[in-house]
Amino acid sequence: MIVKIKKRNLVLLIIAILISLPLVYAAASVVKASFKVELVISNRNPTIVVNNITASLGSSQFSVDPTAAGTTYVLISFNVTDADNITQINASKTVVNFTLGTNSEYYSNISAVASSEFGTCKNTTATITVMIINCTIALPYYANASGNWRINISVQDIYGGIGRNDSAFFTVNVVSGLALPNAGINFSNVNIGQANVLAYPHLLINNTGNDDFTQINMSAAALVGTTTTTENIAVTNFGVNTTNSTTNLRTAFPSNGVLTLTDTGAGANMKLLHGATSALQNADKGNISVFVWVNVPSSGLSSQLYNATWNVTTTSSP
Repeated sequence: MIVKIKKRNLVLLIIAILISLPLVYAAASVVKASFKVELVISNRNPTIVVNNITASLGSSQFSVDPTAAGTTYVLISFNVTDADNITQINASKTVVNFTLGTNSEYYSNISAVASSEFGTCKNTTATITVMIINCTIALPYYANASGNWRINISVQDIYGGIGRNDSAFFTVNVVSGLALPNAGINFSNVNIGQANVLAYPHLLINNTGNDDFTQINMSAAALVGTTTTTENIAVTNFGVNTTNSTTNLRTAFPSNGVLTLTDTGAGANMKLLHGATSALQNADKGNISVFVWVNVPSSGLSSQLYNATWNVTTTSSP
């Protein structure tokens, strides 16, 4: 049998066959994962540049002249910058130390410490990028003379970052000073022929500078009567010791009245080293005591006041 199909019907038949076929295809898989992106801007520490150091009395840049028996106030000025912003500088956390050696001697200005020992550093803004900080450090008369004093500075920012500078040095010059706290000594009331009489108070010699004295001379003069001036007590009747351990160790003045003080018992010259005269830890520095004795002659003296002026001279080695 012959079946005749028209062209149009053939197309429809093909379409119908294709529709009836099953559809087969691969679906794409999508998996999602997340990650964090972070960026930290680091805080940059302040930068310090030392401009100048001056003192209130007789000093030049990077050199300080101490004041005998007093305190010299040293002014140090330095610039502080901060790459993040000058407003981040916390001047109230400024610390300035003057140190000599391995911190064996130091003097400080710590702004955050509220004490009469320390001053407060002051700041002014010179430009929008630079802060000038001025600090005053009290330098006592007994600060060691040296050209190796180091300036240590630290300044914090508001985030706790610390800028440091310890590159600058300065010199503390030599100052020599001598003081006798007691204006005079006396033997009170003594009798003719009385021996081994100790003067009161003892003679205290203070070193009021930073120089070390290697020789101390005492120049005595005869005590002359204030009523009968022809009567006197010769210098050879007086003697001194520097320990007060016993009157037998005292050294008598020679006839010319000039005596070099020695370490009684040891024989070596007595030294007067520098130091804080009131500091107990420096009991061997800053001052020495001299005890003066007299043997009153047994004749030739009347009842009256006898007096004289004696001198103390110190010498340091070059």
